[in-house]
Amino acid sequence: MSKHNLFYQGAGGTMHVASNEQILTAARQILAHRVRRGASLQSPQKAGEYLMLRLGTLDHEVFGLILLDKRHRVIECVDLFRGTIDGALYLAMRLSTALRSL
Repeated sequence: MSKHNLFYQGAGGTMHVASNEQILTAARQILAHRVRRGASLQSPQKAGEYLMLRLGTLDHEVFGLILLDKRHRVIECVDLFRGTIDGALYLAMRLSTALRSL
């Protein structure tokens, strides 16, 4: 099995093998540009990319809202609760109850 490497051009034009961390950092930068505020989330794939970027490196669960305009463009992403899914779900149900009573 052959190993494939990705390269980057360093100072002076020399080529270097990119580390896994450099590749992941570059990928995060590309995704951040694609899913910045105002980016369109018109497909499940785009929404998944957005959520992966926002939540993929967290070590806890988040219950939140993605606020979109009528063209499915991101206005804001708000993290409401964090913790375990049970705790976040409980708080979300309480919030839902509170909002209904307004």
